[in-house]
Amino acid sequence: MAAAAEEVWQALWPRESPAPVRTVGCRHCGQRNRVEVPRAVMQPERHDCGACGRRLFLATDEPLVGLAPEAYQHCLDKRSVAALGSVPGVPALVEWALASIGDRTAQIMFMADTIQCSAEQFPELIALVDRARARLDIEFRPTVYLGESPHMNALTTGVNSPVIVVRSALLDQMQDDEVLAILGHELGHLHAGHPLYQGVANALLSAGTMASSALRLASLPIQRLLLRWLRHAELTADRAALLASRDLSACINVMLTFAGGNRPGTARRTQMRLGPFVRQCRELATWQATRPIDSVLGTYVSMDRTHPHVAARVVELIRWVEYGNYLNILGGQYLRRVGTAGKLELPEARAP
Repeated sequence: MAAAAEEVWQALWPRESPAPVRTVGCRHCGQRNRVEVPRAVMQPERHDCGACGRRLFLATDEPLVGLAPEAYQHCLDKRSVAALGSVPGVPALVEWALASIGDRTAQIMFMADTIQCSAEQFPELIALVDRARARLDIEFRPTVYLGESPHMNALTTGVNSPVIVVRSALLDQMQDDEVLAILGHELGHLHAGHPLYQGVANALLSAGTMASSALRLASLPIQRLLLRWLRHAELTADRAALLASRDLSACINVMLTFAGGNRPGTARRTQMRLGPFVRQCRELATWQATRPIDSVLGTYVSMDRTHPHVAARVVELIRWVEYGNYLNILGGQYLRRVGTAGKLELPEARAP
């Protein structure tokens, strides 16, 4: 194993700790195979079925044919959508938005202030988008724009005409494998239909900010529900990032860079390391799981955010790999879109 891969393995699953074990069904013969999670994640190409001898996991560039967004949707995302749907008026509002919200305003804005990418303009970025699309088996190609900004960011919009906007600072500080993961994240938002709800959420949150104090107070519960859904939707998109990149270390390095940056002044002085960062994230998760006051404080400092804290995102992604259906999906067992053949996803295992 290469030294870099060995370092990542040790950072995520120290040798002195028991390696988590999962059972994965063979997509060819159905035989159940026990695999060590670290080895399966880091070296999936070295796993063959014990019964038929064929490759257990999909190759890195092999598409997840017919992948349904429900196959990787985070359970908190599902619950938040259900909670929003139970609020009187919200289903009707979403139905109205689906019929009425147009994409022209956003299209005009991006055409006016950013660079539209194509085979002629920044084809390298388009190639990364197409690679992520192919792996997730997403048929549509969103319009891609590059915008100047000192802040690392990428975003999606468009209900009928999907758009991905990449900010230039992100390309300054991320490697290609990390940009691929970020594009997979944004494609996950589009694949899961998040822009519609995001548009409704942003409109209602903006209206609540501009309203009178009495109206703001009255609308506070729905605003909290919307913000909570926005945070949970990011966890679903993080899973799409991993499925598109097939590289857990790249996905965590994205979070490491969002947390500390990769600017010249930092890179000139030191190298940010994955191991201490993962331990930091896990330590915080332990605090919040075992100390009630830390759990309350963690919830409080997140209430007004549209994105989860990076430490929470790292821990959630690792937990999905260890206890969720990530390896089942790579093994070809996942929920497919209507009209495509295949087995349903397996129930997620629960963490002990």
